[in-house]
Amino acid sequence: MPLWERCGGRCEVSGAHLDYDTFDMHHRRNKGMGGTSRPDVDELWNLLALDPNIHNGGPMSVHGRRAWSEDRGYLVPKHVDEVVLWPVLLQGLLPERFQRWVLLGGEGGYWTVPFRYMRNVRHAAAHSDD
Repeated sequence: MPLWERCGGRCEVSGAHLDYDTFDMHHRRNKGMGGTSRPDVDELWNLLALDPNIHNGGPMSVHGRRAWSEDRGYLVPKHVDEVVLWPVLLQGLLPERFQRWVLLGGEGGYWTVPFRYMRNVRHAAAHSDD
């Protein structure tokens, strides 16, 4: 499974180890926000591999903290046209255990976005029809 391969068996939000049989496939553009009618709903750049408690585990989960999750790219705001261009803050997935902003690849993998370009990337994602 490409999502599992990309995450390397770690939660893409917390960095915690995941179990292949129980991890959650999270849609960054929620299915309830019109996502189910979109042909790209299950593309890799719209998905994150999450620990089930991080995903839907109450008020401190991705869905329990909407603004926090949008600020980090775990949820994509409704006004964003190009989910593929909306960066994600990864936590501790590398041996160096540092945070980094990335774009999610359609074929798997990550592309690092230098912090100084974050504002431009987000503007482009939100206004792709301008």
